Amino acid sequence: MKNYIFLLAFVLATKISFAQCHTELEQYTTGFKSVQASEFSFLDNVLNDIRIVGYGEDTHGTAEFTLLAQELMKYLSEQHDFKILIIETGFGEGLYLNDYVQGKRDDLKTILNQYNSSWRYRTKEFYQLMDWMRTYNQNNEDKLYLYGCEMQYVASEVNRIKEYLLKVGSDYNVEGFEKHLWQAFNEQEKTMYFMAYANLKQHFVENHENFKSKSSEEEFNLNFHLVEILGQFATTINQNNEQRKSDFRDIYMGENILWIMNYYNHNKKAMYWAHNAHVGDWVDNGIVDVTGHQLRKLYADYYFNIATDFGTGNFIAYPNDANKTNDWRFKTITIDKVVEDTFTQCLKNFGTPNTFLNFRVARANKDLAYTLNSPLISMSGAGARARSSKTESKAFGSAFDAIIYLDKTNAINWAD
Repeated sequence: MKNYIFLLAFVLATKISFAQCHTELEQYTTGFKSVQASEFSFLDNVLNDIRIVGYGEDTHGTAEFTLLAQELMKYLSEQHDFKILIIETGFGEGLYLNDYVQGKRDDLKTILNQYNSSWRYRTKEFYQLMDWMRTYNQNNEDKLYLYGCEMQYVASEVNRIKEYLLKVGSDYNVEGFEKHLWQAFNEQEKTMYFMAYANLKQHFVENHENFKSKSSEEEFNLNFHLVEILGQFATTINQNNEQRKSDFRDIYMGENILWIMNYYNHNKKAMYWAHNAHVGDWVDNGIVDVTGHQLRKLYADYYFNIATDFGTGNFIAYPNDANKTNDWRFKTITIDKVVEDTFTQCLKNFGTPNTFLNFRVARANKDLAYTLNSPLISMSGAGARARSSKTESKAFGSAFDAIIYLDKTNAINWAD
């Protein structure tokens, strides 16, 4: 009996291990040495008809994931004519960053400290990305553009709208919207915010010809969308639970990305950079129908999404239980060993030392159907907060078109 139990356990362990690293996966992988655009030839024949590349990062606190964003954008702009970078920040906040990229402002530090709501961009790596885009634009007529797609904080939207109203000679007073999405709102505040949006929108509608004559149709449309984002915010805070807020957040991220593409009449291609949770074609981030799934419905196979995973190294995150303990001090998380019999170990074994795996092509192999439609076990990363376990099990093979594994990573470096 003991021998039977041992044999059964061995068979199950072998099956799990094989499911995580089917031998035929190797033919769909490419190893690469470093995070440099010149190394990304594995994408040369993959993105010819793609309109949006989704790039998911496994943690917000890893330096290499920002460096990878820069090198991917460099590769995409040079080899596939991608000109738009969309990041996981507020739409209005992104406009201030784009002002820097376009050379309209020189005060990046001020922008990040005064208008940016996210800690993840106050890093040396992000400064480097912004400076690269700015330098590119100084040397090229066909410019790069940066946008945000979020609506969790809308103070920057209000600031931009006020600047526009002043420009077109309107004395309309925009009030409210000081709070962020995850703060508590009483019923009076919810009503006040929605009415503030509705009245402001009506003011724009009634004066649209006058406003256009004093600016331009393009500038009016951009600012009218800022007003609509206030409407997104007001609608979301009126949801009756936190889960619905998360749903609406991702839905609106997708809508804002679609607006950006429409703004350029779909004549430009974009890279959308956010957490894996928001980029995958899946229900994730709790039970949210995420932005990546919205983009798949909108763009079908013209959306190509790439996940990331990593082996060992450090990253910065809030403690997993910070929302319970209220201890929101950053921690440096260290991963010193890849857990055995995981998909991460599989990617590591294929790497030199880094790995690219093309899920989209691999899915055509019927022998891999079970593996790619099963949950794959990877090393846990982090969003804003660290994960509670060393590994996580998710459907990467069906939710993403590819994955990039980085063997060794480091924590982000805070900017001065």
